[in-house]
Amino acid sequence: MPDASELAAFISDNFRSVWALELLLFLKDHAATAWQNDSLVQALRASDAIVSTSVESLLMAGLVLTDTKGAKYAPATENLGELVEETEQLYAREPHAVRRLIISSSTPGLSDFADSFRLRRK
Repeated sequence: MPDASELAAFISDNFRSVWALELLLFLKDHAATAWQNDSLVQALRASDAIVSTSVESLLMAGLVLTDTKGAKYAPATENLGELVEETEQLYAREPHAVRRLIISSSTPGLSDFADSFRLRRK
């Protein structure tokens, strides 16, 4: 079972958007089927660009496999599978915390900019 810091790093490193996480969880829930991008666009009501980018990043992370039939949930290691399970459970319990991890990792400059306006006590 991964610890909290390992899980946070996994989420920050592997999901550039909440769409990517939603796509992975959809593929996990429908693991018996390989999904073409156009079918994922319809099922998730997402754009082709979002689906294509998400599938590519999940493939590079070792979380899905793709072939001529489409994309399919297939973590490359048992540890990755456990991290996905833990991410799914955390997302079900604390969706805002997971979203914050994803957003903060994808826009670090924006967080730094916002922090510069915080009032500090002297």
